[in-house]
Amino acid sequence: MEERKPGTDQARRTRAKYLALSTFTLLFLGLIYAFSMFAAPMCEAFGLKKSEIGLTFNIMMIAFCFGSILGSQIEKMLGLRAAIVCSAVLFLVGFAGCGLLGHSGIAVVYLLYGTLGGLGVGIGYNSIIATTNTWFPDKVGFSSGVLMMGFGLGSLILGTLSVSLIPAFGLTTVFVGIGFATFAITLLNALVLRKPTADVVRTLAPQAAETGKDAAGADDSIFKSPTFYAYWIWAIIVIAIGLATIGNCASDAQLVGWDAGFATLLVGLVSTCNGLARVVMGIVYDKTNVKTTMLVDGLVATAAATCIFLAFSFTLPVLYVVGAFCCGFCYGSVPVVASAFARQRFGLKKYPFNLSIANFAIVFGSLLNVVVQGIVGGDHRQTLFAVLLTMSLIALADVIPFSKLWNRDMRRLRNR
Repeated sequence: MEERKPGTDQARRTRAKYLALSTFTLLFLGLIYAFSMFAAPMCEAFGLKKSEIGLTFNIMMIAFCFGSILGSQIEKMLGLRAAIVCSAVLFLVGFAGCGLLGHSGIAVVYLLYGTLGGLGVGIGYNSIIATTNTWFPDKVGFSSGVLMMGFGLGSLILGTLSVSLIPAFGLTTVFVGIGFATFAITLLNALVLRKPTADVVRTLAPQAAETGKDAAGADDSIFKSPTFYAYWIWAIIVIAIGLATIGNCASDAQLVGWDAGFATLLVGLVSTCNGLARVVMGIVYDKTNVKTTMLVDGLVATAAATCIFLAFSFTLPVLYVVGAFCCGFCYGSVPVVASAFARQRFGLKKYPFNLSIANFAIVFGSLLNVVVQGIVGGDHRQTLFAVLLTMSLIALADVIPFSKLWNRDMRRLRNR
């Protein structure tokens, strides 16, 4: 029978409570990713053009990444509670404000939903995940996966519910309701969530240093690490592949032969794969290491691009569904790898900041997706996925130099 130090059971109960509350909070913050569901009602309610509204999602993604960095600095200067409260306020202003003022024009939507909403979610996401993960030094992959599953499923579960309420209550009322509900839940998280002491961390995972799962690299600068840039190359490509499919899933499914009803259902199923991937790959990391997790996800990304390329080449609807599922899975796995990589390689001291930088790959992945589609033409889907298939092989090959750099870093950190 496993011998536990005094206080271990209490610490385990506390961290389970924090994990449940944080996952529930992220479920609501993840509503901002339901934009594809809200886009058509927003156009109708606010009198906007479809060509204009699409840019809101890109603005939100960029604001999310900058919000993650901003959140780490707010937490550093003012503390965890201040960072999460700031997240709650920005989300409320962004969502409720968009509902009340969105009719004023597309610039207001860009500012409120895209910029303020994205910043608020980025601040909350980074602070909540970084803090909650420190309670799981022995199961950081599992905790990351559960937290990010909640974030990923927010659009599917609460987004679907919210859209169904719009015909009865109107977009303005629904957006205001979302804003206040998320504000209240995030504020509760701010009042409850706390960081563990060093003694608690050692009690929960006394073998962490020996196994190398919690490296003492806290003083290393992430920007001076070649390993970080090798990771970024892999992450940017996988993110671009995921976004190319997720952003056009319904329309692409119809291009290969599926009807509109199934195409809409497929969007939800891909979102489910996105959420499940976060738990599955978290467990894979806990059982193996960062290198293996990246290799597995790289293989899934290559399979995704291959299936979709063949689906467009030979009009194979079933193969497109397989590729779309793989795309949702590979995209959902990246945040788990980012969380594990930032913690294990660079330690706990600057974990919130390092996590925000690792997640900044989302910006460059989004830009890479836009550039590739701009070069080949957004309507040439077969050519687009031929290019993405080639890039997936580059990401897969990048795991080799990453692994060599990773092994070198781990030896150096153990010797230190």
